[in-house]
Amino acid sequence: MITSETCLVDTNVLVYAINENVKQHKAARSLIESGLNGEIPLCFTPQVFSEFYATVTNPKQVTTILPRQDAISEIEDYFLKGECDLIYIQRSTLYKVIELLKRYPVNAQEIFDLQLVATMLSNNVTRIYSYNNKDFSQYSEIKVLNPDSVIQ
Repeated sequence: MITSETCLVDTNVLVYAINENVKQHKAARSLIESGLNGEIPLCFTPQVFSEFYATVTNPKQVTTILPRQDAISEIEDYFLKGECDLIYIQRSTLYKVIELLKRYPVNAQEIFDLQLVATMLSNNVTRIYSYNNKDFSQYSEIKVLNPDSVIQ
């Protein structure tokens, strides 16, 4: 399902888009390229780029690490060269974080996904492309889309 509504891209999609050895690669790469070409409206957050960098340069997270400069180049491609938007944490985002924390039982590292949701909502984005549906499925305010739905 391709939507005309802007969708946030989750970190795992970026990681799979550069790893040709995973089954999700083709769909993730297609989604990213469609966004960079302006065919579908995608957006990113600085948090997603930070998580991407932390993941692909960490040998405990991936089997083949991406050299630092290559990771930086990937981020530059998404941020500087494409047609995708960048959404930011705003003052209202912290209020949204607190509101969501009161409503949803999150612990430890789950706060980072909740912060993504709060950033989305404070920027009027209600859809996210992710392979980790379970990470976001509890949030009734947003819809999780699988990148595999983009391949025609």
